[in-house]
Amino acid sequence: MSRREKERHHREARERTKPMQIAPNTAGLLPLQTPINPNELIHAVNEELSDLWSMHDWLSNMEHGFVLPEGSFSFDILDDPSPGNENISPISYPPPFQPLKAIDNVGRDDVVFQDNYYTQGYVTLHFPSLRRSKPWKLSPSEKLAVEHYKKTLSLKFTTKHPTWSTQQIYICLGAQDPLIMHLLLAISFRDLFFQDNENNELHDLAQKHFRAGIGRLLTAIAEEDSPHHLSIMSAFWFLYMLGSSQIHAGIGTMVLLSRVVCDYVQKHVAGLLDIDPLKRPRSDTNPQPSFYIRDQSLLARVTIWMFYADVGFCFCYRGGDLARYLCTDTRNISKIVDMGRSVLALNWDQEYPADQAADDDQNLEVLDLLWKSAVMCQAVNDLDQNSPSEEIEQQFCELEQTYSAIFQLAAIDLEARPRFLVNADWILSYFYAIRIYHFRYAVKNEDRNTRPKVVKRALKSLLNISQRTFAKSDEEHYERLHWPLFMAGIETSDPIHREWILEKLSPGRFRTVMEKVLKIQHLSGTRVSMSLIREMCSKGGDAPRVAFLGF
Repeated sequence: MSRREKERHHREARERTKPMQIAPNTAGLLPLQTPINPNELIHAVNEELSDLWSMHDWLSNMEHGFVLPEGSFSFDILDDPSPGNENISPISYPPPFQPLKAIDNVGRDDVVFQDNYYTQGYVTLHFPSLRRSKPWKLSPSEKLAVEHYKKTLSLKFTTKHPTWSTQQIYICLGAQDPLIMHLLLAISFRDLFFQDNENNELHDLAQKHFRAGIGRLLTAIAEEDSPHHLSIMSAFWFLYMLGSSQIHAGIGTMVLLSRVVCDYVQKHVAGLLDIDPLKRPRSDTNPQPSFYIRDQSLLARVTIWMFYADVGFCFCYRGGDLARYLCTDTRNISKIVDMGRSVLALNWDQEYPADQAADDDQNLEVLDLLWKSAVMCQAVNDLDQNSPSEEIEQQFCELEQTYSAIFQLAAIDLEARPRFLVNADWILSYFYAIRIYHFRYAVKNEDRNTRPKVVKRALKSLLNISQRTFAKSDEEHYERLHWPLFMAGIETSDPIHREWILEKLSPGRFRTVMEKVLKIQHLSGTRVSMSLIREMCSKGGDAPRVAFLGF
């Protein structure tokens, strides 16, 4: 086949399957998709990955954090429960599921470890205010993992005070639901293993808890008219986190996870979040009980967090179904964000401190810019199929104008920065990176040293934020800057800036791809296409994480 015939063939194929343009403030309908069976995800993983826990050497603690290795989606269920820990055995097959109908109000001091509750070396995780009279029995290692998640690991997910964060609510939920506790422990044990990678017990405990959590998840999904939507969605979020960062599940696995979650949201969650009028739960004249509002608020928050994660995976061609579904009408995203805002105050009620409520209010506008930037990123993700347009560039300008106060305040170098400015730094670094990302798709001039003023300003602002952040030694959040720095590194013409960026990128796919792109651009004198760069990022099992999530 000649080159011209190949081009015609590809053009006709694109025209036949061209998806709709996804852009902010644009409503539309997704094309009908073939229903996805979660078992497809199981079979794909089993065929794709032979050994899910020993495929990779762990090269760096900094970029991996709380993630599991490639192929962390193991669906083998072991049937030899450990003796003496039948309540939450890391490898026991799940019993019939108990509905999680409400988030019980849990005070900040209600997590009690009772070392002398059992005499055989176990401790208990006890929440006195919960309905469950019998606390979970945890081994000393599991106690350590819960404490590690609460005091250390949660800092990688959020800038919020860990005592009053959504991550603390997950510990509370884990006290009621083994599905959530298993996956929480899997993440925590994996992070502990990064810090002590010669401790095989930590490795084995992470594996066992992950397998037990997957078993319970599959049981819950398989139930007809499952009442466990909050638990299942929380578990999906843990899977996104277990599959993220530089070493994670293969590309086929993550694509299927995105499809499974998207399908589940459409079938079961859209009505609960009031984004599908046809699937709204029947309402009486009486107001909804408070427990339903609390559950709905947490369900909204975990959904929007998975949206952020899916946008990031889509950059590396490893997701996007959930992101595209939610972006068909951005009014729905706005509704979900609003619904999730009150989750912390609803959970702690009277105990929630006034200063924390004020902190939430201070961050409202900043976090609005976050979800709108994520929508913009997904619009650029879809430019492989959709031509760049002036509309997208206009939307960048509108966001800068609407949130001009945030842009101005973030530019001020204050010695002590309140949390809303810390969040603004992270979010604006992504905004500027997305603007560079869009420019790389839209650029017509092949001269790699020529760029418009808005892109020059984006580069300068992004680098200023990065230098200020690294100077303040906020190490637990450095990973959030890797993708913005990567975008700046492949675009800047300043060799000093390029070298500085390479120094800040710890060993991994971003650094490897950036070095290759810079070499090609140096030899050719032109920019490497964005589609090729994304494909380079997707190769192998260690595609990098675009870390929108965690504010």
